[in-house]
Amino acid sequence: MKKLVLLIIAFNFTNTVFAQRVYSLVPGIVVDSILKTKPNATKIAKDPISGHLFYATSGGNIYEVFIPTSGSSTDSLRYTSAQHGITTLQGLCFKDSIMFLCGNQWSTTTGIGMVVKGTLHSNNLRTWVNIATTAPYPTADINGDHGFAGVNIDPAKQHIYVSSGARTHLGEIRTNGGAWPNCREVPATTRIYKFPIDTTGVLLPNDSTLIDNSGFVFAYGTRNAYDMGWDGNNNLFAIDNSGERDDPEELNWLRYGKNYGYPWRMGNDYNPLIHSPYNVNNDVLVNHLSEGYQSGWFANDPTFPQIPNGTIFTDPVLNYGPDADFYRDSINGKVKNASDEGTFISSFTPHRSPLGLVFDKDSLLPTPYRGDALILSFMPGGDSTGYTPLSPWGGPCPFVDPVRDLLHLKLIYNAALDNYTMTATKIMFGFYLPVDAELVKDTLYVIENGGDIWRIIFPLYSGVQKNKNESSLVLYPNPASNNLQIKSNEKTIQIQVIDMFGIEILTTKENSIDISNLQEGIYFVNVKTNEGSLTKKIIVQR
Repeated sequence: MKKLVLLIIAFNFTNTVFAQRVYSLVPGIVVDSILKTKPNATKIAKDPISGHLFYATSGGNIYEVFIPTSGSSTDSLRYTSAQHGITTLQGLCFKDSIMFLCGNQWSTTTGIGMVVKGTLHSNNLRTWVNIATTAPYPTADINGDHGFAGVNIDPAKQHIYVSSGARTHLGEIRTNGGAWPNCREVPATTRIYKFPIDTTGVLLPNDSTLIDNSGFVFAYGTRNAYDMGWDGNNNLFAIDNSGERDDPEELNWLRYGKNYGYPWRMGNDYNPLIHSPYNVNNDVLVNHLSEGYQSGWFANDPTFPQIPNGTIFTDPVLNYGPDADFYRDSINGKVKNASDEGTFISSFTPHRSPLGLVFDKDSLLPTPYRGDALILSFMPGGDSTGYTPLSPWGGPCPFVDPVRDLLHLKLIYNAALDNYTMTATKIMFGFYLPVDAELVKDTLYVIENGGDIWRIIFPLYSGVQKNKNESSLVLYPNPASNNLQIKSNEKTIQIQVIDMFGIEILTTKENSIDISNLQEGIYFVNVKTNEGSLTKKIIVQR
């Protein structure tokens, strides 16, 4: 995923053309929009002292959100880049009253990664102190790179973890118009850093030996770990996306000293630039509409660095579906579904851009979500080639897979692998560029880049779970071709057919729907009854 600061430029028109709502695919979950955010929102976090939400924008502004018991929510500007010093802001979190931020300062040919903390005073102002900065390092282009993105506090509140993303897309040479000949990655990038929480004034030099011996590097080989989260057992996980080739997006269990593969491996696929000669036109995983293909990043690269001797890569979490598990066959280029094939993917459908990872650390959510993870997906779904006109960059997008959704992840430790496997189940869809989430007891807040803050309320876990009649809504046949029958145990008030972008296709009160004019693909049927509403997936196939 590219820098979020660029996205709103390409997408402002889309939000005004297409109606957008968020739908739940399971009963008992309530969702509503509480606020229209300022443009270019990037992160959301709860202040444990005031109990209020704060959100950041990529330009460095930080807003406090006020949610009254009745009436409309509002936001108020609290801090700016002129105060905290970060001009491209991508990370936000709290430890008690202290606010932690991370991001970058970009110039034409260099960038500086920054981590700062703001100590609160009684007048709501903060004193900002630098925790760590990088020496200026070469950028790939004038818009900057992935940069310092994720920031997170450990459960013991002793250390701060920071993600530094890649300057390249797949380890290729990026000269920034000739300013940096033969430059690929640099020492400050593709790492997870760990700083004692009271650290100040650290300078990370542009020297790999000094950085690796500094004691601040926690893990290696992450491409763009934009978000991290702790589970109930104090394990740290991070999402990571894999660039413009059709390699799976990753969920990684981050552990000290481990190497997660970049630039040699992404989504358990080896980087084709390792092999010379390489002909991109024989690589079915490269989309010819992508910027990477058209810019020549997939060219034969005989000087591409080989994997260092003795390097052991740590695998991503394996996803056994039933959702977010499409992949492209590397032999024939056909799109397949891993769980339908009786296999897995490492970890998500390519180009989903997973974001907003949260865990139910206190086990307050009801079964089946209790103690589990929830995660968003940023990109829109495309056709079988990975194209959609809704793409922020014209392609590639997730192929076939309906996205911009909320997934429920159930992680299971596998002793034989010394790693986790998971199942991923779609429970909500219809978001617009969702970028982050914050779980507060039974309520998940989802923030969109240039959209809304959504409030999603789960029933609190009470120790006794009520059985919900999932079979109260039946769609048949499924897959369907020309006619769809709908059966519900409750009186039907309204039926909507919605496409995978959350756009309403038709509305009716009839339980028999003519769908002969719908294109083949995945849709959702939302049925409103006297008891609420329920949404289920339907496949149109001929």
